[in-house]
Amino acid sequence: MQPLAVILAAVLLAGAAMAGGASPSPAAIINETCAVVTAGAYPGYDYCVNVLSSDPSAASVGLAVIAANATARNVTGTVGLIDDLLHTLPRCSDMYRLPMAEKVASALGELVAGRGPSVSTYSLYSDAHDLGPLNCFMALTETWPLPGFPRPRDPLVHENNENMGLVLFAMNVAMLIPKSSGSAAAAGASPAAIINATCSSLSYSTYPGYDYCVSVLSSGPSSATARDTRDLAIVATNAITRNITSMVDLIQGLLSDVSECKVSYGGRMAKTVDSALGDLIAGRDRAGAANKLADASRDAMDCDVVMSKRRGVAKNALYQENADNFVSAHFASNVAMYADT
Repeated sequence: MQPLAVILAAVLLAGAAMAGGASPSPAAIINETCAVVTAGAYPGYDYCVNVLSSDPSAASVGLAVIAANATARNVTGTVGLIDDLLHTLPRCSDMYRLPMAEKVASALGELVAGRGPSVSTYSLYSDAHDLGPLNCFMALTETWPLPGFPRPRDPLVHENNENMGLVLFAMNVAMLIPKSSGSAAAAGASPAAIINATCSSLSYSTYPGYDYCVSVLSSGPSSATARDTRDLAIVATNAITRNITSMVDLIQGLLSDVSECKVSYGGRMAKTVDSALGDLIAGRDRAGAANKLADASRDAMDCDVVMSKRRGVAKNALYQENADNFVSAHFASNVAMYADT
């Protein structure tokens, strides 16, 4: 509810303009409306003016229709983003689950069998790097096809970068095998000593550093019985396998969340906004249209709760869109309730 003084001031301004024999201009109507609708309330006067000035047909269709139309466009754009995620995330899952996993399994098989490392071993790790995390990263960050709507935030950027680094790290550990074969075991070195010697001999231009190396090579049950660098390369490669499994599970969870958001936006919010817009265009039941738009704003928050509560804000690819759509629908509701045009 707006302060009475603000509403009276807007009414008096409009009355003065009419008394002077002049019809208020579209800009004046927008200014007066925004003074009423956003007085002391978020998202503010400038937001109101920007939205209501975005359509040159303000004088003919009415400001409430313009605001509701802006919300409808936003919802359409968000549904497009959701559809893109529903298309791209399964591709990422397949990239990890099939070609990447196959290359890693082949590299692991060579190490366990005592073969290599060879050029083919190097190629297996390189292919795993490209076919899995790199391709997934590119799929999620390629040019978005809908003009005016930015791509959603990449929910897998951390995992893809981490997995690219891990594959390169495992490859470099494997490449040390010819240089260290038998030496550590002959000296009777402990697994901790072998890990320390291996991590001290690596160049850290492509992954975090010594502590990262020790952490990875100390993971998994077989690290405690490592006899040489080959065993450590097996430990590092097994870490990739575990990450592939975790990545596929994460993507399946995200797909479930995004599918729920598709229902919130495509199944409910879009229909509710369209219904309110129909009422406003037909000139009927403005209060009912305002209530529908207010109800629609809750669908944006339903999506946000699903995306943020289950897997954290960092995995909420639609965080900004949810906030924008909540504000847009509430603003359109206020314009429908208070505006005179």
